[in-house]
Amino acid sequence: MKTDYQPLSAALEAKLRALIAANPFISFIGIEVPEPGEGYARFVLPFHPQLTNAVGLLQGGVITALADEAVAFALFSLVPDGELISTVELKINFLSPVRQGIVEAVAWIVRRGQTISLGEVEVHNQGKLVAKGLFTYIHLKPQ
Repeated sequence: MKTDYQPLSAALEAKLRALIAANPFISFIGIEVPEPGEGYARFVLPFHPQLTNAVGLLQGGVITALADEAVAFALFSLVPDGELISTVELKINFLSPVRQGIVEAVAWIVRRGQTISLGEVEVHNQGKLVAKGLFTYIHLKPQ
């Protein structure tokens, strides 16, 4: 897992935090963003019973969404104003169930391309790796 990164300038961090604050999904499920960086992000989600499946485990789609948001914002730190990104493909492996505690997604950009970018993410819960993902995004230029 990557843990070294360059901090963002104050202006870029403010821009990213404004995007995060304007994202209703992030707010709705309770994602917190303690650590954005250049090509890097650490997002956390406290376990909520409302986000579980029928057997009381954190639903896999919630884990995937947390991972996707973390990688997307790691990539947003590398794109110019006005450029949009969109997930085009993802692969995630679920390795362990989540029953309680804080879920942490640590994401980094492996390759920032002109049209396609690739990011990785690891999701941990109470010191245990619970998911690992590889995400591909397309860059959409302003029209």
